Amino acid sequence: MKKVNELIENELIKIFRRKNIYILLLIGILMIVGYSIVQKITNPKVDDIVKQYEKGYERDKLYLEYQKNIDDEKYEEIIERIALEKYAFENNIQYNILLNTENTNAPVPKDARIILMKIFDNFEIIFVFIVIAISSTIISEEYSKRTIKNLFVKPHKRTKIMCSKIITNIFLVIIIIVCMVLLQYIVGGLIFGFDSYNLDAIIYNKSSQNIDVMNLTYYMLNLIINKISLYILLISISILISAFTSNIALNILISLGIYIIFNYYNIAYSPIILIVFAIIIDILSLILFQKKDIKNE
Repeated sequence: MKKVNELIENELIKIFRRKNIYILLLIGILMIVGYSIVQKITNPKVDDIVKQYEKGYERDKLYLEYQKNIDDEKYEEIIERIALEKYAFENNIQYNILLNTENTNAPVPKDARIILMKIFDNFEIIFVFIVIAISSTIISEEYSKRTIKNLFVKPHKRTKIMCSKIITNIFLVIIIIVCMVLLQYIVGGLIFGFDSYNLDAIIYNKSSQNIDVMNLTYYMLNLIINKISLYILLISISILISAFTSNIALNILISLGIYIIFNYYNIAYSPIILIVFAIIIDILSLILFQKKDIKNE
């Protein structure tokens, strides 16, 4: 265990020596702060939010009634909005619950809560770049810089070396994502006020076509777990690719392509299933790394 801890510490030192990680983190921080400021400046002023929901509901109903040839994605978007708008004015909701879509003809003011709930919609691409930037280079860079042999100066088993790299990746990604969410929580609270965090998360359930009401903390924890499970799978895929090739650019392209497929086709997934797939891929990576000829690298 002590040797694994030494290897993990060594991996962390190497990662934090890379300038690109700091650049990506800085971009993420600036985007979160900048977006919150822009949303505050452009936030619409509405005297009666309930009437605004009713107005949006009526306009969306008319749009569906008279507009022909609506594509499936837009149709589902409007159906979701109609359900939320109806729920809002029937239950006298005084805050924004339009998570995935908004009626531009009847805008509802944003608050810190709704912006926090949208953090992955707004900034996931930068999170994914951070994940891939770390995982795609953690092995490939060892080959390209010919430092891979240095790992065998001390009698470390290949299994421990690979496990330390996987654990380091997962640990870092979890810490970075949690810190980014906390940053959005603080920035949003400072700009919009922290009061809205006491309000419930109200969402449209596409499966049951019902409205679900839950505690905001519970909603965010579920969201973070779902996203981190996807990022862990991306880490595993990227490390597996590294076991095949030291081409970092190719690794990034393939990993990013897999994420785009998940995102574009809106693939539904269970965190448990993703973690199981990640473990299987990690085992394959361990087997490949065991058999790889390091002497010729």
